[in-house]
Amino acid sequence: MLFSSLVLALSSSIDALGIGITYGIKNTKISFLAKVILFVISISISVLSIWFGNFIRNVLPDSITKLFGNLILIGMGFFVVIQAMNQDKLNFDLDYSNSIDTKEAFLLGFALSLDCFCIGSCGSAIGMSSFWFPLFISVFQFTFLSIGNVLGKRLQHLVNLPNCVWSIVSGGLLVLIGFVRFISF
Repeated sequence: MLFSSLVLALSSSIDALGIGITYGIKNTKISFLAKVILFVISISISVLSIWFGNFIRNVLPDSITKLFGNLILIGMGFFVVIQAMNQDKLNFDLDYSNSIDTKEAFLLGFALSLDCFCIGSCGSAIGMSSFWFPLFISVFQFTFLSIGNVLGKRLQHLVNLPNCVWSIVSGGLLVLIGFVRFISF
């Protein structure tokens, strides 16, 4: 289950890399305080999602929760890919200051954590670790956002990848995880 937690957290967090790169290319700074706010929001939402998934697992029979959990992961993966192909990421630099402040960090944190709630709930319902997932997702989002921001600043003049690339990778990983878990079910 540790491996499942790691891969699901990676899939949930890879969007943060794309957002970091996007902001780096636009020369938008993400302060350390903003990253800490994102970390706290993602760990809080992750813990809540695990609690919700465990609740569902205790109410419904194990085979039904695993079946629905895997199907929802697969469906969510396809949804993320389709949504990414149809639109670009939102800009959370609301005041166009080229810096993500604390208010904007709260909005970005909740946006990054929305899919995390669904993934965490489904993952918990199929038996994912309730300790490792919140920790992994918070660390990955913090790290990917930081690395992405630095990479974006360096790649600013070299590469022009569409914003949706990282969302497509994220959705693809969800579909893959759902199918692998479904086969081993």
